[in-house]
Amino acid sequence: MAAVASASPEFQSLVLSCNKDGMESLRQGQSKAAFEQFKYAEAILIANQADGDQTNLLAVTCNNLGCYYKKVGKLHGALSYLRRALQMEVDLGTDEVTIAGTHLNICAILSKLDKHDKAVQHALSALDLIAKRVDNAGPDGASADDYSVLAIAYHNVAMERDLMGQYDKAAAAFEQGHQVAKRCLGEDHPLTLALGKNCEVVLHKSSKASRAARAASARRTRLRDSDLVGLGAGAS
Repeated sequence: MAAVASASPEFQSLVLSCNKDGMESLRQGQSKAAFEQFKYAEAILIANQADGDQTNLLAVTCNNLGCYYKKVGKLHGALSYLRRALQMEVDLGTDEVTIAGTHLNICAILSKLDKHDKAVQHALSALDLIAKRVDNAGPDGASADDYSVLAIAYHNVAMERDLMGQYDKAAAAFEQGHQVAKRCLGEDHPLTLALGKNCEVVLHKSSKASRAARAASARRTRLRDSDLVGLGAGAS
């Protein structure tokens, strides 16, 4: 293949084409082909980095490599690439949906690594970004994709709260996400149904935990009362 100047439209087209073909291969389960496309894009970007600022293209490539590693179960590799992508996206002022999506991918990986306290922070960051976008756009300006990402962000926040045993906060996030999905995506949308079902499950957990806490408190009270009775008997 003839050399292509990195500042040229042809170079950008080549990198984007590699990423597009890679994602298509990944969707079709052709992991090896996807990896080769992404790594080729990364290699030519690194080889030509002295010829101009290609940060936007590198951010896209790192994000896709992160998705690849997540897909094949190499979580630490995925985390490394997605964190690089996130930093570049923030520095570039990339649109909120893209940055929120990267936060949500990082959240999912950290959750699989049982780092739920860190995972929920990324979910909350995504929620904050996309909620502001929707608010600024207004009811008629926000797209269905915006509302989908908003509902997913609520879902991820709720899931992490649930896994951390924060059932009341989890239920609140599930319910908020459910209302968004029902209003903007429809009552029969899979996301709406999932959020509604998960809300019911976590409310049941919350109720069960509250009953257990009350029972434990009652047992402690009875124990303290019996100790007082014993002390009174000794004094007499």
